[in-house]
Amino acid sequence: MSKHPLRRAGVMAVGLASIGASLLVSLPAGASASSVASAPIKGLLTSAQAKGLGFTETATKASTSNKTGVSGCGRGAQVAYENSHAKTGIISEVLVCKTAKVATALIAKEKKVGSVVASEKPPKALGATAIERAAEGKTYAIYWQQGKIIELLAFDADIAATSNSSTSTTVPAVPPTAAQQRTMVKAALEQNAAAT
Repeated sequence: MSKHPLRRAGVMAVGLASIGASLLVSLPAGASASSVASAPIKGLLTSAQAKGLGFTETATKASTSNKTGVSGCGRGAQVAYENSHAKTGIISEVLVCKTAKVATALIAKEKKVGSVVASEKPPKALGATAIERAAEGKTYAIYWQQGKIIELLAFDADIAATSNSSTSTTVPAVPPTAAQQRTMVKAALEQNAAAT
């Protein structure tokens, strides 16, 4: 795991530690579920997509792993981008499970844990599996299932606070602002549309 503050604020902090792994976001244009399953890095948010959303800097380069720590979902990929001016960041991750049944079980487990963002709902276009979670402070995630692939978009609304956090104290989750919610939804919908 990267030492970069944005990466530390990723999936683990978003409550996905409950399923023990990092996940992702989207299938870019031209990608398919089968191509992402065979090469998870193809499912990551591209730098062009991130730039279009205002995240112009790559915080953590795209990488893949065959050791996710999740039984039944051993392969994945991740990338992180920042908007240093706004002090925000996004993490795009994908987890490839052996079967859709395994992915469904992980989503079901996550629905039972974590902090739900009660005031916000993920877009219906992401399907019935989509859930939105708030982690500590100002870190949020929308994630959903596409067959045997679990996708995640994590949004850190205050990377400066995340990078200054040297302890493991829990900071209560704060609901995202309307602008932050729009950014997450736009990114998730853009990525989901590319996958269909």
